[in-house]
Amino acid sequence: MNPTPPEFTAKRHQRIGIAWLLSSLLTFITVYAGYRLYLAHKIKVKIGQIRQTGFPVTTAELNQWYAAVPPEENAALILTNAFAHLVKVNTNTPNLPIIGRGKLPRRNEPLSPEMEQAIADYVATNQVALELLEKGLALKSCRYPVDLTPGWDALLPHLVVLKNSAQLLALKTLSEIENGETAQAAESLQTMLTLADTVAKEPLLISHLVWMRCYHMSYPCLERILCMPLPEDSLQRLSSMYQTMDTFEDLQRAFVAERCVAFGSFAGSIQQIERLLESDTSDFGVTFGLWIIRVSGRWELDELYYLNGMDGYLQAIKLDLPERMDAADEVSDQIQEMKRRRYPHILSGLFLPALGKAINKDAGNIAHLRVAQTALAIEHYRLDNDRQCPETLLKLVPDFLNAVPVDPFDGRPLRYMKAGKGYVVYSVGSDREDDGGKEKQPGDKSDSRYDFTFTVNR
Repeated sequence: MNPTPPEFTAKRHQRIGIAWLLSSLLTFITVYAGYRLYLAHKIKVKIGQIRQTGFPVTTAELNQWYAAVPPEENAALILTNAFAHLVKVNTNTPNLPIIGRGKLPRRNEPLSPEMEQAIADYVATNQVALELLEKGLALKSCRYPVDLTPGWDALLPHLVVLKNSAQLLALKTLSEIENGETAQAAESLQTMLTLADTVAKEPLLISHLVWMRCYHMSYPCLERILCMPLPEDSLQRLSSMYQTMDTFEDLQRAFVAERCVAFGSFAGSIQQIERLLESDTSDFGVTFGLWIIRVSGRWELDELYYLNGMDGYLQAIKLDLPERMDAADEVSDQIQEMKRRRYPHILSGLFLPALGKAINKDAGNIAHLRVAQTALAIEHYRLDNDRQCPETLLKLVPDFLNAVPVDPFDGRPLRYMKAGKGYVVYSVGSDREDDGGKEKQPGDKSDSRYDFTFTVNR
């Protein structure tokens, strides 16, 4: 039997090698395609679940979700005109509080003559803006002329001038308090809160933060108002303002908007991602790395991680405080652990951490709201009980409060103690003393992010 020629054997091995290589390549392509289809399917399922809840997914849907208002009913059209008439001031002035570097005296102490004059001058300079603000806020509906479709690139010029206008109204309130015009001061404070509420339903996290900042500016004014006799109807109106904003829906709306904007980022081009990461688009290494992430499927894994992380935060928001913060902290811890990995998810690590911080800030805002509600209820009680403070907060239930408000940081009732002829009602905040878990005393804010008091000395 003749042996097989070497040339034939070599060709057969070559054919076998090519067939094996083609088979391996086909197997790789099949597995890769199946893997990418699997990830795409999981993302599609997640998006379908979001749509079933009735929430928007894209920024275009978000823009439609932010309901339009007929022009004749839209306060924003007048308010933007008021913003345009706002006269700015030097923020380095030492005699102007809130806007400038001036520091307010203690709540029961008068303003210095220099500060009082600086405030009066600034308020007088902005009379046109104040008149337009009052005119615009007479309308009950508001939708600022913003297009949310561009996502991160959406223009929001109204937020800065809205905050500046709230500062103006806070200064007007302080001026009226100083002049003994208590009822007018309460009306100005209510106008300030109403202005802040025009962005309460705006579905953006930055809008929610601006709203919280405006409310935060109102508390020093309220503390000073409560150092003076306040008419019953003014108390009632202010109580209703602070009461209606102690909910989770606005924060939930802001998180839904964040998800829409992030979803658009995951669908963006490599160049858009580089710009988002503030990277030099001429850096070949960054571009190549993002391309590898895209083609390897890690981009879809990043998107899935983001959607799951956002689900965790949205589920946490629905819980009562303080369980809400505990659940959010668990999600935040998982995100920080992910960021410490050798190959973390880039956009999830960029977008998600700020959400946990926003939940903590919102808890501080709720603590402020509940303290304000309780302080106003105590004032109601005093008017009905010969100017005497209640012995305990339980005395306020059910005539002035449905229940004693809960401290959002530990789930216990808000603390209350009499102070001379006045009172202090406060939240313990997020930090405790190391010595045996001793609670911080009211007014001790050196180490605590959330420690709020209302003190009245008459």
